[in-house]
Amino acid sequence: MNAFNEVDTLLFDMDGTLTDLWTRYRAPFFRAIFAVCPNLDKKKLFNVFERMLMETLTTSEGRSKVLKARIFLKSRKELGISWKDTFRITKQLISDTMAFREIVPINGVGKLLETLRSRGYNLALVTSAGDKTVEKAKEKLKILESFKVIVTRNTVKRIKPHADGLLYALKKLKKKPNQCVMIGDFPQDIKAGKIAGTKTIAILGENKKYTEEEIRKLEPDATLNSVTELLPLLLGPSECPNKGF
Repeated sequence: MNAFNEVDTLLFDMDGTLTDLWTRYRAPFFRAIFAVCPNLDKKKLFNVFERMLMETLTTSEGRSKVLKARIFLKSRKELGISWKDTFRITKQLISDTMAFREIVPINGVGKLLETLRSRGYNLALVTSAGDKTVEKAKEKLKILESFKVIVTRNTVKRIKPHADGLLYALKKLKKKPNQCVMIGDFPQDIKAGKIAGTKTIAILGENKKYTEEEIRKLEPDATLNSVTELLPLLLGPSECPNKGF
């Protein structure tokens, strides 16, 4: 029996699941750092920053408001960036109007979501990003406009790994947990789904080398390498009562 036969509602994470995490977080830092330290070793910067970004994301409780500062401060010392240059880089970031607002949908995700909707699924977004970021995402991924519910960090007090956002979505949609699946790329997404009682699908994606071990410990109902692998699992909701939550 397909573990997702009862599911008629898909709760998606955004960063790293539907949109490219690296573009939004890495590009503005790199622009600012190279504007101040143009001779910095690019390979070293890439390796250090990638590791620090993933360590911070996987160990933080959700994606906190001070996350960007924490990532940079963790990287600064290892890269040998002085406090003076740190201040100048921070000014560059503040003046960069596109910093952390560059949204790039993962290849094929628009068509994927359209297909899932055509199969009869309710689509919802439960993200730790803020309202402004989600509005930017809607410009690049138009189907987000048709999502039944969108839950951001501004909607609930506690973000993932707490289940508040998922429970809010379930209540709005009048769904039981067994009718829903949480789909995300970080351990926090799977933890939140487990707490809420939904099914869970983990997307390893580009973060695989940092997240796979922890994700597999959590035993999601399915673990995929790419979000595009969802279609064979989610063929359409079976006949199940649409009862209130």
